Amino acid sequence: MKLARDTWIIMVQSLTISLRQRLWGVIGLAQPLYFVILFGPLWERSLRMSEQDSYATFLPGIFIEVAVFGTLFAGIGLVGEARAGLIERMRVTPISRSALLLGRCARDILMLLVQAVILVLVAIPFGLPVKVVPLALTFLLMSTVAFVATSLSYALALAVESETTLASLANLINVPLMLLSGILIPIAFAPDWLQTLAKVNPVYYAVEASRGLFSGDVTTGALVRALAVVGGVGLLGGFWAVRRFSRAVS
Repeated sequence: MKLARDTWIIMVQSLTISLRQRLWGVIGLAQPLYFVILFGPLWERSLRMSEQDSYATFLPGIFIEVAVFGTLFAGIGLVGEARAGLIERMRVTPISRSALLLGRCARDILMLLVQAVILVLVAIPFGLPVKVVPLALTFLLMSTVAFVATSLSYALALAVESETTLASLANLINVPLMLLSGILIPIAFAPDWLQTLAKVNPVYYAVEASRGLFSGDVTTGALVRALAVVGGVGLLGGFWAVRRFSRAVS
């Protein structure tokens, strides 16, 4: 109960600070909107799909891309907080050390879901078919991926203690994750060796599962497999991040 209450307090506090930086939210939403509006229409002709099928296949990948790319840089703000001495001040707070991290992760996931809803509203005029259950399950999957990425980002932030290094490291991680997941083009079009390599990438399973949900296969085993793989990585990443955070404020 104490952990949940402390997590809520940190989430509200972090969210209040983020909402004061309105430009940050606009910039974060710009890239996925570019993909939906400027890249999405290319799918219909290049992959010879109908308008509905192209967006039902393309947008789930963008959801996962936003979950990864939008949160891998979350730790940059934490580096600034550490430099300003906020981490030092946390040492005297009675709030749970785990909540200090989980509250921030909850804030990032909440803001990510708001972005996802906006993307859905923008994609509907392009022909995106919307069904409540597949969309809700996709958001659940997206939140799980975001928890992994944001935990990793905060842990790395405390390790490198530099915005520039963290940004470079996040890009280094993000690019292979994106290219080996089939976010932009389904990995089924790749040569066999690339398809085999993609299977070591947890993001690949999330993309495949979300596309299965949008295609109407709600009972597919791909969702269970994706939650197991991403959830397993999330437990390991979250445990490491909590330990890093606890050591930093102990």
